[in-house]
Amino acid sequence: MDSVSDARRATYRVCGIEISAMSPATAAASLVNAARERRAMQVHLCNAYTLSLVDSDPKLRSALLQSDLNLPDGAPVARLGKRKGTRGPVRGPGLVGDVATLGVTSELRHFLYGGKRGVAGLMSAGLEAHAPGIKVVGHETPPFRPVTDVELASLAQRIELSGADIVWIGVGTPNQDYLVPRLAQLLRSPVVPVGAAFDFWSGAVSEAPKWLHGSGFEWLHRLASEPRRLWRRYLIGNPRFVVSALRHARKEAKRE
Repeated sequence: MDSVSDARRATYRVCGIEISAMSPATAAASLVNAARERRAMQVHLCNAYTLSLVDSDPKLRSALLQSDLNLPDGAPVARLGKRKGTRGPVRGPGLVGDVATLGVTSELRHFLYGGKRGVAGLMSAGLEAHAPGIKVVGHETPPFRPVTDVELASLAQRIELSGADIVWIGVGTPNQDYLVPRLAQLLRSPVVPVGAAFDFWSGAVSEAPKWLHGSGFEWLHRLASEPRRLWRRYLIGNPRFVVSALRHARKEAKRE
């Protein structure tokens, strides 16, 4: 049951959203395969905060419902899929690193779109140190506002001209999730929003210690690092996720 095709068929619902019961390894392999085949793919990493928003954000809910692949990001979401075969959360920074490493032999070409000024360039350097031989064929800093359709078409053209096989997006939740379906329909490659991975790989923000990964308490490290920006996400978002997950689980149990 560890093949990519089998793992993709196994799903479970959290807050009304279908999540693929994948391990980090099968998730990375799935993206590399899609990128090699030049196959468009809408991907989302669904953590507790993302899923806590779906009941009040129709635009986000629509993006997740039409997604080709929703991955279990964060221990709470991953644990809910344990019976279906999920083994550990699929974290954004880890996914980027795994795909970077796997893609070296097939010369996979990456495009980075996100972060504050200079962050994408530093992320490129960080990935090159992690996976020597990686091909980052473009990196850009997005505007701090919604991207217009004209700007998006121009971005898609630049990505296509670069020859990129996979596009990494880092503009924060839920804005990066809004962008995925808009951009993916213009490209022939996976589009993957990984948010804080841009900050971690660039060195702009320190990542939680490895012993915290998958523990369910990584958020404490992030909250301590950026309390002003993240306190609402965790202190309000986490309880809201629990309430939403329980409510949807009860609804689905009644249907059965």
